[in-house]
Amino acid sequence: MKKYSPRSTRWLMIATLIGVSVLLTGIILLFINAQDLSLTVSAITAGGFMSILFFTCFLASKSRILIISEEEIIFPQGADINGKTVLQKTVVKTSEIHSIKSRFFKGDNLISGDCFFHTLKLKNGTQITVTLFDYGKTAEQEIIEAIKKSIRK
Repeated sequence: MKKYSPRSTRWLMIATLIGVSVLLTGIILLFINAQDLSLTVSAITAGGFMSILFFTCFLASKSRILIISEEEIIFPQGADINGKTVLQKTVVKTSEIHSIKSRFFKGDNLISGDCFFHTLKLKNGTQITVTLFDYGKTAEQEIIEAIKKSIRK
């Protein structure tokens, strides 16, 4: 079993730790009765806001884990099944996958970047479309290769 987590998870964890350290600095300045009260209040306010915001985003990113095992693939929420976006995890048995097709989408590099939309066609006719750019290019290639190997079996 292999787990893939989004690239943003690590950066959000680092930003959360920075926010917590700013908050702790403000609390320490409060307890040692620092001369500059505005600095203390600013550190507590900014650190508290940053740590809450980034920790929430970190938890949301951490829940987007993609899991590949011998028997099944668990896609995070947001997969497109027959044209409808599903807001829950999608479990696909590897034995049910008939084919996979990748379609390139050219982004404008301002709002969106270039990415692939991968469509899995199941043996019962269901089509599942997912994007894997969030996991990085090498992880995306590994995931596609693992899916293709499961089709050949």
